[in-house]
Amino acid sequence: MKRNLSPKIYIMKKYLIILVLLLSACTKFEPQLTAQSVYYEDAKVQLSQLMVYSRPEKPHYGPLSALFYPYHVTQTMNDGKDWGKLIGKNVWQNWTSLQIFPSMVFDERLVYRGLDDAMFTARARGFDLLVVGFVPYLYLGHTMDDSAVTLQVKIYETKRGHMVCSFEQSGRVPKRMDDDFILVKREHRMPDSAFFEIVQTIATDMAVPLTSWARYENTNKGIIAGLSAAMAEADKPQIQSYNPEQNAPSSTNKQVAPQEPKNEIAPAQTRAPVSPPKAKSINLAVQFDVDSATIKPESYPLLNELGKALISDKLKDKSVIIAGHTDSDASAEYNLDLSKKRADAVKKYLADNFPISATRIATTGFGESRPLVPNSTKYNKLLNRRVQVSITP
Repeated sequence: MKRNLSPKIYIMKKYLIILVLLLSACTKFEPQLTAQSVYYEDAKVQLSQLMVYSRPEKPHYGPLSALFYPYHVTQTMNDGKDWGKLIGKNVWQNWTSLQIFPSMVFDERLVYRGLDDAMFTARARGFDLLVVGFVPYLYLGHTMDDSAVTLQVKIYETKRGHMVCSFEQSGRVPKRMDDDFILVKREHRMPDSAFFEIVQTIATDMAVPLTSWARYENTNKGIIAGLSAAMAEADKPQIQSYNPEQNAPSSTNKQVAPQEPKNEIAPAQTRAPVSPPKAKSINLAVQFDVDSATIKPESYPLLNELGKALISDKLKDKSVIIAGHTDSDASAEYNLDLSKKRADAVKKYLADNFPISATRIATTGFGESRPLVPNSTKYNKLLNRRVQVSITP
C-alpha cells in the first residue's frame, strides 16, 4: 500500500531537488552520486593597507600626459627586467582602462637608471608626468603555493621635478588546504595567474586616490572648477606679452648706407622668441554616432552639466571656444570637417537647451591633428574623439 507524503515533506523535497539542480548548474559545484560532491571556492587576493606617502591636496583639472617606465625589481632574481616590464605594463593597462590620465604611454624599451635620467627622458618627450615603479618583493607560487607581490609607485611632475604621489601596497593569494565536510568537499582553487590578479588588484586600489586628483570633468562643479582654474591661470601677469610680429622676420629700423659695404656683420641683439599663450581648457568625452555629428543620447547628461556650468555665476559672463577632435580614421580633410561639425552640434545643443546666447560660443575643429594618445588602438581612438572647451582669453 502506497503511503502518501505529508505536504511539509513534499515541499521540502521539492525545494531540495531545485537546490541540487541549481548547484549542478553552477560551475563551482559538482554533485556526485557515488562520491563526495565538490564545491570550489576561488582564492581571493588579500591586500595590505594602501600606504599613501605623498599626494596633492587639491585636484588637478585639465589633460595630463604620463610616461610609464618598466618597473625596477630591486629583489635579486632571475629575469628581473622581464618581470619589471610585465608588471609595469599591467599597471599601465589597468590605469588606461580606468582613464586615469588622458594620455598614458608605456615604453618597454626604457630601462630605469635613476630619477635624473628618467626625468630627462620624460621632459625631452614632452610629458607632464613621469611614473616609475619598484618591486621590492616578488614570490610566485603559481597554483601550488602562495603568491605575493609588493609594489611601490612614484609619480613626478616634469616641469619642476617634484614628487606628486607616492604609494606602496602588498598583495597575496594564499594557498589553502581543502575542507572535508563528509557529504561535501570544498576545494580552494588558485587562479590561473595569481601574479596577474595581485598586480591588477593593487593597481585598481592605487587608482582610487589618483581619480580624486586627476579629474576627467563630468559634473558641472568639476567643469566650473576646471574652467575657473583656467581663468585664474590666464589672469596671471605675464613677464613678457606675446606679440605675433615679434618672431616674424622684419627689417631693422636702422638705416645703413649702401655705399659702405661691411666685411663683418655684428650679431643683432634680439629678444628670445616668446611662445604664444597656451589656451587653458578641459576635455569632455562627448560621444557621437560613427562618421556623424549626431550626439549620442548617453552624452546628454554630460552636456547638461556643461550647460549648467556655463550659466553659473562664475561663468555666465564668459565666452567659450568649443573645439572638436577626431581619431585618424578617414582622411585628414574629412576629419577636419567632421570635427568642426561636431563642435557646432555641441554649440547647438547648448543654445537650444539652456539660456545661452550663441554669440558666447565660438567653434572650431582640429580633426586628427592634436591627438591625446597615439591612434594605435581602439581605446586610444576613443580617447582622441573628444570635445575641448576653453575660456576665450
